[in-house]
Amino acid sequence: MAEILSGTGLRRAFCVFLAFLAAMLAGAAPLFAQERWAGAWGYATTPRIPGVDPLQPPGTYFHRVKLTQRGNAIMLTLSNTEGLAPATVTVVGIAAAVGTTGFEFNPTTLRQFFFNGQPNITLPIGVSVLTDPLPYSTDVGQEFIISVTFTTPTLPPWNPIGLPVAFAPSVGNGIGPIKTMQVRPYLAQISVREPAARCTVVAFGDSITDGYLGFSPTVRGWPGRLAERMALLPPERRCGVVNMGIQGNRLLSRGNGILGLDRFWRDVASVPGATHVVLLEGINDIGWAGTSAPDLINGYRQFITRARSLGLRVIAGTMTPAGGSSLIGGDKDMTRNQVNEFIRFSGAFDGVIDFDVAVRNPYATTWLRPDSDSGDHLHPNDNGYRLMGDEVNLNLFAPMP
Repeated sequence: MAEILSGTGLRRAFCVFLAFLAAMLAGAAPLFAQERWAGAWGYATTPRIPGVDPLQPPGTYFHRVKLTQRGNAIMLTLSNTEGLAPATVTVVGIAAAVGTTGFEFNPTTLRQFFFNGQPNITLPIGVSVLTDPLPYSTDVGQEFIISVTFTTPTLPPWNPIGLPVAFAPSVGNGIGPIKTMQVRPYLAQISVREPAARCTVVAFGDSITDGYLGFSPTVRGWPGRLAERMALLPPERRCGVVNMGIQGNRLLSRGNGILGLDRFWRDVASVPGATHVVLLEGINDIGWAGTSAPDLINGYRQFITRARSLGLRVIAGTMTPAGGSSLIGGDKDMTRNQVNEFIRFSGAFDGVIDFDVAVRNPYATTWLRPDSDSGDHLHPNDNGYRLMGDEVNLNLFAPMP
């Protein structure tokens, strides 16, 4: 003991400890590499409205999803963060989708998820849960049917841009008539295990990120177009894309869903392997809450601080024109332009995507291009979302070491 407490003894013990630690780390490195997880799909949850959103009986929801990362295992996040009652899940399954639309699947590919080794779990109000990892091969752009069976009534919010789902009510030991609906589901995220995954982009914003008035259920808004472009890159340059837009969301005050600065922790920080976040939010702050340019800019700086505390690169998108809409006009459009100038020239962000330039009318720059206007003069149509997705410089998302 005396020798160990001496200077020589301490040095010798410390060297032995370092050698032991190095051996442990050398042996553990492959394990850590195998456990690299990355976001492959997302759908941010929003509040339910009693009396407006119809209550569904116990039954099974079938979701068709397109993944943006390949992997050798898969994990789901189920969320009741905006729920009004506990929800009990009994069976969660996955199978490869058949055809280009609809909810048919290949039964030979059907597998079941578990929660801590059990097939069922109850989601308390305000809680999200992860399934156990399920060994399962996925590829970029591959589509799957995710089924979630509840033994309790459910209240997913109906939404004009909600995910198209099929619902089959439970009847005795079977199921009743299947119906389709558009809702924001309890399924919130899909992650995959991929040792080679180098980057994951989280698209964060409001309805223009969510894809409002676009008509493709699997290519949602400009992030869906970005994912299509990413899928064409070689694997070493490819990033996954996770769409976390919410119609009516605001950055600094509660609109539809919690304010964006707080939602960051739930919908960005929780995405496994996230390396970049694209921020396109503020039009609702200006239009509905009358937020000033300095206040919104301060909000952006707060968002940047949150993201960089986690090592994320922050890319900002300029707000798109809304001339002729009921939301923006006069002084409010001046505020939009002031904030856009900050985004373009302040150097506060790690990169900029000029969505405004991509879809504005060159002859009336406060309005959307006629071929990109959905008709409400605020939201782009599918062509506008495609132009926005094509405006993204893919070099902004160089894989991080």
